[in-house]
Amino acid sequence: MAIIAIVMSIALPRFGDVFQTNVKGAMRKFTGMVKFCFHESVIKQSYMRLMIDPMTGEYWPTIMTSSGSVGQFVSLTGSEVIQKKGKLPGGIRFVDIVTPHNIFKVDKDEAFISFFPTGFVERSVVHLGDSAGRFYTLVMQPLTGDVEIMDGYIDLQDTNETQGPFSASAEES
Repeated sequence: MAIIAIVMSIALPRFGDVFQTNVKGAMRKFTGMVKFCFHESVIKQSYMRLMIDPMTGEYWPTIMTSSGSVGQFVSLTGSEVIQKKGKLPGGIRFVDIVTPHNIFKVDKDEAFISFFPTGFVERSVVHLGDSAGRFYTLVMQPLTGDVEIMDGYIDLQDTNETQGPFSASAEES
């Protein structure tokens, strides 16, 4: 019994480390997709969107294509795609996504983050949660495409759902 207790006391703390590594890896993959969309929109001089499905935990890049006077966003295909559809690992989920074009938090329907050919991404906030009840806040920086990662669920002033992103009341404070 003593041997089993010693082995368990060594092994159990390691499971937390493995799960924490899993969360960090998921955030790295997601931020890599954000950077990919940011750079591709500039290189291809096209509007792009990073689609996010909170229900399945999937996210994927789309690009604006036009046929005559009609434009639509389509998934990237073929050899040009380095970044394909990503998926959060088990135990990690999208809690909500807040963007300037979605005044209220999106937590059930697909959401998207827009990238512009001028080298700009709309400021967006993505909240991730894990099965242990921990939360993480990812904030897209508009001019650089960088993603700031913060521990905890942080509801930023300019993305408060009662005010709406970038509302006049948020800018005054």
